[in-house]
Amino acid sequence: MNARLALLLSLSAFLLSGCARDAQQPLLQTGSSHVLLTDGPFPYDRLARVDLYIVSVSASLSTDTAAGGGGGFVTLATPSRRFDVLALQNGATAELGSLDLPTGAITAVRMVIDTDSSSITLKDGRVMTGANHGIHWQSSAGRPVLNALVHEQISVPDTGAVIVIDYDVGQSFVTLQELDSVSTDSSFTFMPQFRAVDATRTGTITGVVRAHTAGGAPVADASVRLYIGYPTSPENTWPTLATGKTDSTGTFRLSFVTRSAWWATTAWAGATYIVAVDPPSGAGLGRALVPNLSVEAAQVTSAGTIVLP
Repeated sequence: MNARLALLLSLSAFLLSGCARDAQQPLLQTGSSHVLLTDGPFPYDRLARVDLYIVSVSASLSTDTAAGGGGGFVTLATPSRRFDVLALQNGATAELGSLDLPTGAITAVRMVIDTDSSSITLKDGRVMTGANHGIHWQSSAGRPVLNALVHEQISVPDTGAVIVIDYDVGQSFVTLQELDSVSTDSSFTFMPQFRAVDATRTGTITGVVRAHTAGGAPVADASVRLYIGYPTSPENTWPTLATGKTDSTGTFRLSFVTRSAWWATTAWAGATYIVAVDPPSGAGLGRALVPNLSVEAAQVTSAGTIVLP
């Protein structure tokens, strides 16, 4: 039986025609599934675009969903092109490709990028590339192999599957200005972070951000951060799960939020989701927090209207 695996990137993803598999990885029983890649939108309002050159995406497969292991890596997609990761916002996705995979489970996901062909473009037109031009790729310079966070095995049944590769731009590039408010260094340091999830086991958090002045005008380009934690504990104890930003109407949408069985085995078993909203620089507005949010698979949770003080 065949299961079709579809691959969606949240980097402006495009339909691919050249999906190959490793010659050393045997495919036994196959099925058809879909893999998607989505982007946690980068939270800096001074950027025009972030172009990431993706060479390939691959996954390790196991025919035994209870084994917890995995075989060799199978190539899922070979786009070999740039994607503007800011082009897709608020849960938008596009299909990268589809291919037949053996039924079983995906236990690990990898992505290869080309840093020499990747860049950040500021709104004033300046283009940042290597260390001498605004981006410190660190040991990732060249063609690094980046490993996704996979909390639990992703089943590939014979009926097919949709796998989302969520590349979080907001956590993958860090500036000194973000860490030190008095810094004048506007360069970026690359700290890649992305995860792979089963789309059918995720939910969505939405909301609208408005200012307390001017009749509650919508706030565009506000930075949105999703935490998990205990609201009564200090904020610096909350792990960040995803980032995003508001659109021109002040609306945000954090998609592919998952609360898998993995959480029950951690210290966050009884924790809730917390949304934090920061205004764009120079807006003269303060920060707002919305605690005690929950998410169910295939459901949309509203954080309501968030008024920035």
